[in-house]
Amino acid sequence: MARDQSVRNRIVEYLAEQGAVEDSSGKATSVLKQAIAYEGTDAGFTQVVAAMAKAGLLTRQIRGKRTYRITRNANGAVRSAVSGAEPNGQGLLDYDELAAALLAQATRAAAAPSDTSESASWARRRLEQLEARNASLQRDVARANAEAEAVAAERDMLQNQLEAAQHNLSLLTDRLQEPRRPQGRAAERLGPDEQTLLNQLRHRHPQRATTTERAI
Repeated sequence: MARDQSVRNRIVEYLAEQGAVEDSSGKATSVLKQAIAYEGTDAGFTQVVAAMAKAGLLTRQIRGKRTYRITRNANGAVRSAVSGAEPNGQGLLDYDELAAALLAQATRAAAAPSDTSESASWARRRLEQLEARNASLQRDVARANAEAEAVAAERDMLQNQLEAAQHNLSLLTDRLQEPRRPQGRAAERLGPDEQTLLNQLRHRHPQRATTTERAI
């Protein structure tokens, strides 16, 4: 705890003397860490900065998971640790840094006397809420992916049906465009000899029928 307090004091003194820390690439936290010569890990320093922002000792400008500006709160007013607000008041919630800050707070609360149990309970509830929200977002993403796959499958099926219908239409068009054969009576296409033979065969059938009737 003494080491943590020493780091806080160094951060406050640096911001008070040098002013705000800014970085256009979103690495203001790393710039501040190097400025005060912090020897611990990046994750540990991020937890300290997040806890100080939570306590209202400083303000961070965050977009997504990047910190672009860190300033000291001279009046000590409580500011949001992860508001990430731009000038228009809109921003994205940095869940990783918030979780790190809450974890650090929960650890300190667990090591503190029992009168801080309420703060530890609040930290645990907040972590559970964030985990539930993350699970809900993952379900929404999975549902959206499934719907997109179903739409793609239906699109492919309709495309295949359209191609088959176009193929059948092409075949029918080709058949309709083929020249028709001349039509006429079969007898007109026979020669003279074939027509004579056909007439003889026609006359023979009634004679056979008459002979059969006489026999009866």
